[in-house]
Amino acid sequence: MENTNNQNESTNLSTLHIPRMLPLKEVIYFTGLSRTTIYDMLDKKSNRYDTAFPRQVKLSRGRVAWVESEIVQWLNTKIADRCH
Repeated sequence: MENTNNQNESTNLSTLHIPRMLPLKEVIYFTGLSRTTIYDMLDKKSNRYDTAFPRQVKLSRGRVAWVESEIVQWLNTKIADRCH
């Protein structure tokens, strides 16, 4: 019976999708934006505010990151928009 439980756990882990989290440094690298611009795009009071830009996720006190797939989607939208 223990073997069956291990197989179920293995199957559950193999189907589990853990999103990759990007620290600010990597978001800066991938987007080519500065730290100031990124935070301005998140600030509703800023003239650079962008409702489409992904929100950061607070991981712990003093530590935030962005979901990689959301950054990729935002970049792909920007790339697609240039053609229209």
